[in-house]
Amino acid sequence: MKVRLGDVTFSDWISLKYEGGYTDTFIFDIDALNGLPPFDFHPLLQRLVAELDKKRPGASLWIRVTSPGEWYLMEVKRSMTSGFSIPYVVTSKDKTPDYRSFSFGPRLFSSSLHHPPKVDDEFSSFSREELKCLQVLARSRKGIEEEIASLAGLPETVTNDVLQNLQKSKMVVFKLGEQFQKDKSKPKKMDPYWMWHPTRKGVSVALRSWGASNGVDFSGVKELNPHLIGTSHRTNSRRWTAWLRSAYPQVEIWTGWTEVQLPEIFVRPDALAWGRIQGFETLFWLEIGDEHKKRKQIEKITRIRLASALKFCQETGARLVYTQISPPWVQDSVRWACNQLAQDTAVIIGNVRKFGKLPVIEWGKFNDVV
Repeated sequence: MKVRLGDVTFSDWISLKYEGGYTDTFIFDIDALNGLPPFDFHPLLQRLVAELDKKRPGASLWIRVTSPGEWYLMEVKRSMTSGFSIPYVVTSKDKTPDYRSFSFGPRLFSSSLHHPPKVDDEFSSFSREELKCLQVLARSRKGIEEEIASLAGLPETVTNDVLQNLQKSKMVVFKLGEQFQKDKSKPKKMDPYWMWHPTRKGVSVALRSWGASNGVDFSGVKELNPHLIGTSHRTNSRRWTAWLRSAYPQVEIWTGWTEVQLPEIFVRPDALAWGRIQGFETLFWLEIGDEHKKRKQIEKITRIRLASALKFCQETGARLVYTQISPPWVQDSVRWACNQLAQDTAVIIGNVRKFGKLPVIEWGKFNDVV
């Protein structure tokens, strides 16, 4: 049950008993399958902590993560290293922290404090499938059914039914919208086809499900480069998780994101998926296109991307499957850039015209036979 403190809300509250007293601990829950990358929550939590600091002296924060694997939890922890002004701890949802697990010792009170006021949330009446679709649309702004199904991890038939129901409750609307223009001085254009759009009510539900209180800005989570929405490049990027699930039905593909800014590196994958293959947690990095570049440029940028992707994966011990989906001549340039691969890395090549087809993954190798 959510609790309110002033103008903000938290997932729950608990007074943890330790030797010497009781804590005043507010809980913030994160679900790894909620449509957001693990690095997006620190700015939001900073705003919530500021309210705690001001109105609840001595309070502490417990961030609980529900995740099918370890990578997401580890990245949430890593994203919090700049810390907060109050004691905090990050754990899996099923693990109760000990006193020393906090960033610094939380204040202990002589008796358990009164429970903060409980409040109803805005999203418990929605099914998990409905929430997934709303979360996808709140981040991506708008999209077609196939894109939403892929990012939400749902079958397309289920997604269609869910979207129709959400439209009846005025959470989404199917319409022909206006294109996002990179150059604002150019004349306005309409999208090339009809798409699903979240309404203000739909966005509000998604924000509350992520833990963003009413009035707290969380717009930084939106997909970057919105002017590419409606292009084949963006559609293929958004369908990356569905592509992987089709190509590797025995592999666990848990979730994925498009146009995500990764911490501490300047290159950005067109899409990033996360799952488990052969028992190893793995990140599936996607690059599409590059046919507008010269061969030497492709070789150079591929080396930079691959090195950055490897560095990023090594921070948490995840394996890397680096994928290039491009015309054959681009693939040849990529091949030249990918030599002496580590045994926890694989490079695979795909054809944009062969959706759902990818070569068998062999670690330490360049894989290009579909």
